[in-house]
Amino acid sequence: MRSLVRTTLTFLAVFVSLVTLTTAAHAAGGLRGGLSSGPDQVLFGAQLEFSPIAKNLYIVPSVEAGFGDDLFTLHFNGDLQYRFSVDGGVRPYAGGGVSIVYADPDGGGDSNTDIGVNALGGIYFGKSTPMFVQLDLGLTDEVPDLKAVFGINFF
Repeated sequence: MRSLVRTTLTFLAVFVSLVTLTTAAHAAGGLRGGLSSGPDQVLFGAQLEFSPIAKNLYIVPSVEAGFGDDLFTLHFNGDLQYRFSVDGGVRPYAGGGVSIVYADPDGGGDSNTDIGVNALGGIYFGKSTPMFVQLDLGLTDEVPDLKAVFGINFF
């Protein structure tokens, strides 16, 4: 129980830091949630979206807490997205990312921290309240095999 309280407080501190950074760095930010497979978990988190670093190229850092499969995880993700130019309000994107993954077994086993790599693709839509749907494919054993995430930027 003590570990869960400490981890929850850490997650909240990271979230508050992200909100503060959004204001200071003129970035958009919001919430995200989804499901992962391998481990099978429910995910909740937050992300930032900075101005493009090149035409249609975005850095999108995020943090996610995962619950399920007798495991608690924290994912600190650094994603790079290329958003394709298309007519209309829907913009498909593709990219990849690096994640630092902290895993703590519910049974009180030893926790560990690893670095993993993933490929991603998704659809970015909405003008007044930008939203996205994204699929991540784990390229290394340290990240989930598959992750489906929905997110919304509102601050």
